[in-house]
Amino acid sequence: MKWTRQIKARVFPLALFACVLCVSALPAAAHPHVFLDMKADLGLTADHKLNTLTITWEFDEFYSAFAVEGFKKDAAGHYKQSDLDAILKINLDNLKDDEWHYFTNINQSGKALTFGDAKPVGASFDNKTGRLTISFTLPLTTPVIPTKASPVLIQIYDPTYYISVEFVKKNPLTLSGEGHDACTTSINVPDAEKIWSTLPKSAFTGGDVNVGAGFGSNFASTLTLICSPG
Repeated sequence: MKWTRQIKARVFPLALFACVLCVSALPAAAHPHVFLDMKADLGLTADHKLNTLTITWEFDEFYSAFAVEGFKKDAAGHYKQSDLDAILKINLDNLKDDEWHYFTNINQSGKALTFGDAKPVGASFDNKTGRLTISFTLPLTTPVIPTKASPVLIQIYDPTYYISVEFVKKNPLTLSGEGHDACTTSINVPDAEKIWSTLPKSAFTGGDVNVGAGFGSNFASTLTLICSPG
């Protein structure tokens, strides 16, 4: 199957990238083909309520090169900010769909928390590493207080697992806002080797068309937020 492009923006949306790979007849179809290094900032109100989630993704060199293909650099060797902003916009527009929901799931006490449309923060391209970075903020519809009895759990992943999303090892999380001092975070990273060892053969052959439905959740790290107001 040939890859198609969004002609006007001249970039390949991340969600469409996953979708195209998802229906292609590739062996070992369950393995990721795009890799994102991630950081997250949790914004808290003065009364210790989680209000916003700001996500930063740094794309691997392959997707980065594909995303900026066709863009011209200026005399200083940099891409125009307007072109980078176009990449951010088209990805957010495509990830807004209920099927993708910005790859983000926020839960408390077994209940999914809703959030509004993503607000773009910025986009940049590092010429030394050849990697594209985008950032955006998700505002919670109703801010909530994460407690020890009812912590907020956050998972950010591609359900098809054609895109791997992993927290960076150094400083993956920050807390901001007036009420952040009373809050703590932790990240539980699943044992990928153990997960692969228990998968059915269809996960490696691509023969099971259902293997991609929510498959990525098996490899998703879980961010836990707890606040203990004094």
